[in-house]
Amino acid sequence: MNSKKLHFSSEEAEKVLMNLKFTLILLLLVCPSWSNAQENSPLYKSQKNSNFDWGNIDITKFLSLSAWKDQSEERALNPNWQKNFRERENKEIVGHFFQCVGQCRIDRGDSFFNPSFRSSIFEGDEIQTTGESFAWIFLLDGTMIRLATDSSVTINELNIGARENFINARINYGNVLWLSRKLDLYEEKNIRETDVLFNPLALYEAQPVPDRKPYKEDQLLGMVEEKMTHLNQYKNLNKLIEDNNKLIKEKPSYAFIVMPNATVSGYRPEIDAVCLIGGKTYLKNRSSKLLGLKTEKSDDEIKIQMRGFENKEMISLESDKWFSIDEKGKLISTEEEHSHWLSMGELITRNIPSLMVARELMIQKYSDVIFNEKIDPKELIATYGYRKWGVLKSEDGKKSDMQLHLEFIQEYSRRIETTNLVASSKFSDRLKSRGESMNIVEYGNSYFIKPLNKYYSYEDYSDDTEDGKILNSTTKNIWKRMHGIR
Repeated sequence: MNSKKLHFSSEEAEKVLMNLKFTLILLLLVCPSWSNAQENSPLYKSQKNSNFDWGNIDITKFLSLSAWKDQSEERALNPNWQKNFRERENKEIVGHFFQCVGQCRIDRGDSFFNPSFRSSIFEGDEIQTTGESFAWIFLLDGTMIRLATDSSVTINELNIGARENFINARINYGNVLWLSRKLDLYEEKNIRETDVLFNPLALYEAQPVPDRKPYKEDQLLGMVEEKMTHLNQYKNLNKLIEDNNKLIKEKPSYAFIVMPNATVSGYRPEIDAVCLIGGKTYLKNRSSKLLGLKTEKSDDEIKIQMRGFENKEMISLESDKWFSIDEKGKLISTEEEHSHWLSMGELITRNIPSLMVARELMIQKYSDVIFNEKIDPKELIATYGYRKWGVLKSEDGKKSDMQLHLEFIQEYSRRIETTNLVASSKFSDRLKSRGESMNIVEYGNSYFIKPLNKYYSYEDYSDDTEDGKILNSTTKNIWKRMHGIR
């Protein structure tokens, strides 16, 4: 029997080889047993079974047999590749934007947008205020963050743990106030609010209810009696805290807050930070007493780590004192030179019950997923898109995933930030050798003058008239919402 040999031109051979590659890859995609694509890895909310981003595939690389071989060998070395891939691709919601006065923006990936009330904040988002702008943001664990003018903060992650939640964030620059939520109630006092720049609040239900005195001709002196509007707001706040404590229970948040010159970490920090680009960093850890909380318990210990490639020392940060950290992140000392300016900026957020009421209302709406222990870990992944982590400090001596994660970012952030400071110092020295200098930002009244002016000029709303009559327009719901009147 005569055998016939098939002869192909180079173009025909290339087409045949390409078709074989395409067929083989399709078989590997379709057949789970071959491609190992059906590993026991859960799908997060909004994720699909396929790991391919079909709309952005490089066809040449996709049909490359050598690339597929390299990828297969890499996956063989890591049996949990699909689980890790899906966790990396899943972006969890960490909070919601509360309110902006002026021009605020959120940078997400290669794009940005101007947020509005309740805009979702995802892992990795950077929130910025520009010009004379100020903002409040809410994190799902109840943390409230205030950004003064020309400030920036990045929320890297918020992880749900077995006994505590974990937040990893970076204060990039500017004046940022970090207020963790505690279980304690507030001292009830009838003192006017300080951060009235945000009035009327975006959340109408958080506005205080005016203490209206009934108009009686035979009791006119009652019209000039002190009104209990602010006292009633504190009572309302404490009632909301008691209700939400039933959900939160004893599940605190551990915050890991990175700044250019230092890192602050600990359970429930109350940090007022001023990070000046190319300059010093100023810090103050507010105590529960300074915040106006009723508690006899001692505050959680807050640690600070300075910069240095070999520096692993953690220093306890004393409460209710302003500290300054030098430009190189090596020295920390009590601050005296700018203490008067820093105290003026601190005054603005000294008495803010309505914003704390807003926090409690936001917790009721958004935070069940963070604290509800009845949610199964699989349901947490599939329905809500969150991963359940272990404990931060295990009792059996075996390190959990959360503890290993914390140790990694402690080392990673210290080295990265130290490298940045060294590069910045070398650049500054180079400029000095040329007779030039860097523009170092100084702390001044620009960080607080706008809200301070509003505080001094602000008057609480009153619908009282000399004859006791109520204007018809003031009774309309839309008018009340526009002016923040309840």
